[in-house]
Amino acid sequence: EFIEKTYELNRLGMKQITDGLTALGLEYIPSYGNFVTFKVPRAGEVFQQLLRDGVIVRPIASYGMPDHLRVSIGLESENARFLQSLKRIVS
Repeated sequence: EFIEKTYELNRLGMKQITDGLTALGLEYIPSYGNFVTFKVPRAGEVFQQLLRDGVIVRPIASYGMPDHLRVSIGLESENARFLQSLKRIVS
């Protein structure tokens, strides 16, 4: 029961985030895990601005992807907060 509930929560969160990234016109790498990697102009600056907003994502420039960030799937409210901050920053 716990595994099913956790899987469903992650599936819905993944859809929420990928739909939000698509609405913002941002590309992402399809994922089957609990995170999404997405491409954003000025990724380093966006990372810093999100951090100032209290939203923690992971820069992955050290993996040879300087224009990408990685965000973990969270609760619906956490995902919404991430998308709201990201929209404000990239718009």
